[in-house]
Amino acid sequence: MNGLPARRFQFLCLQTVAVLCCTSLLSAADNPADKTAASESPLQAVKPILNHGPTQLPTALKFAELDAAKASKITEAQVKAVNQITAELKQADSEISKIQSEIQKAKQKIKTETDALKMLQEELKALPEKKSGQQKVEDQNDELAEAAKLKVETLSLELKKLEQQVKLLEQSLPEKQKQQAELKKQVAVADKNLTEQRTQAGQFQEFVELFRKQPPVADPKRFREVAAFSHSRPLYSCKIDASGNYMLAGAQGSAFNRWDLVSAENTELLGHQSWIRRFDVGRSDPLLITGAYEGKIAWWDLEAEQPKPQHLVAAHQGYVRGVTISPDGTLVATGGNDCLVKLWSVKTAKLVRTLEGHEYQVYNVKFHPSGRWLISGDLRGNLKQWDVETGDLVRDFDGSAIYKYDTTFHGHIGGVRGMDISRDGKYFAISGIGEVSNAFAGIGVPTVILFDWATGKRLAVMTPDDNFKGTCWGVRFHPENDFIAAAGGNSSGMIWFWKLGEDKPFASEKVKSVPYDLDFHPDGLRMCVACFDKTARLYHLGPETPSELAARKKDKVKKK
Repeated sequence: MNGLPARRFQFLCLQTVAVLCCTSLLSAADNPADKTAASESPLQAVKPILNHGPTQLPTALKFAELDAAKASKITEAQVKAVNQITAELKQADSEISKIQSEIQKAKQKIKTETDALKMLQEELKALPEKKSGQQKVEDQNDELAEAAKLKVETLSLELKKLEQQVKLLEQSLPEKQKQQAELKKQVAVADKNLTEQRTQAGQFQEFVELFRKQPPVADPKRFREVAAFSHSRPLYSCKIDASGNYMLAGAQGSAFNRWDLVSAENTELLGHQSWIRRFDVGRSDPLLITGAYEGKIAWWDLEAEQPKPQHLVAAHQGYVRGVTISPDGTLVATGGNDCLVKLWSVKTAKLVRTLEGHEYQVYNVKFHPSGRWLISGDLRGNLKQWDVETGDLVRDFDGSAIYKYDTTFHGHIGGVRGMDISRDGKYFAISGIGEVSNAFAGIGVPTVILFDWATGKRLAVMTPDDNFKGTCWGVRFHPENDFIAAAGGNSSGMIWFWKLGEDKPFASEKVKSVPYDLDFHPDGLRMCVACFDKTARLYHLGPETPSELAARKKDKVKKK
């Protein structure tokens, strides 16, 4: 560092704030063994990789039909809501008209009776002026005067009552008019929502009709955003549950989020006291297990109207960085900052076994589809395969291509940021940052390493086909192994798609913000990402509906 100019040194120091999430600093005395890079060329697996896909996805029709049915029910409910609000508005209109009519009638009556009162008062004044010498005439005048006075008093009382009535009616009118204005706004909003809902329901039905004609296939070249779900804080993790009903996401906050993919309604799950970075969902039941930075894991019933923690267990000292549920739903494995991997009973929430062997923070854990094995990965890219039944360490894998120890600044950067195993159990992949040139700035190459499960050998080190820099935060196999998708970035966000075993992507898409996680919908056509710009996005890789094609054509005409 002696030759580094002072300004350059200050600049590098300032950059530390931007990369604290991916760099762990050690003291100068804690200098690890030299294990910073994998061999230059990947070791090939014994079995060659077949060129998968595109695979037809007949189950996509089932999910499309479920979505269309749900959208239809929502539309029916909104029609009822619009009719209800419209009826309330008509009632308010009627009440206001009635009040205004009563005010008008009362005022007219006041005018008429006021005129009559004036005439009586004039007649009453005139009576004493009539002089007569006859007693009989004077008696008659007295009677007329008394009668006139009585009428005057009666009319005066009626006028006071009418004026009071008008006053009360006029006082009630502004409140009714306020209700009327509010109902008009509600009707306008409800009508707009109903129009949008009918359009959405029509689009869901178009997918049904499209998939009935021919089973669809997933094609990343058709990649397009179909929905966005806003949040108040940056999002860091996401998954779509096995039913395809919900997109789940953790954010910079203690509330966990459950969005309905059709209605877009968000339900917050409250129970943790810190950020929720990792979680998993059951494959055959509505089970959700979340892990938070406070070191606790929580059990939830995903289908509950307002889920509450069924269990809240202190699992690790420090962050819970990895959570995975076994294929049969009996066990959950967790990994954390205490360098431990733990197995828990899903039914009892009791600790079954602790697996020791990692020397650095465990970043990810994943069950093999067979349920017999568990794989864990740590800060330094060390991967360990465990026998679930015995807890024995079976073998190690080398993922050090996504790790570096910076000898200048004495800091770790990298680690197994993303991990996935193919549904058939033949392959697994990890993701992170490789070829780091600046640890403090987090400058390196987004990297995915693909392994063959049977041999344990690397099939490929997969990177972008351009000079893009950043971290690959998440990786997923397509459900049919047609391709691998990964998401990441630094100052901007990208999603890449690779054929299995190829080192460069065949497709890539720029996204609106850095994505920190991704997942495929069980239909194999949709995928979600959790983004730093406080938005969870849903993308579609399937064929376009007639409405989408028409909208795209219209956009092209506008641009011209």
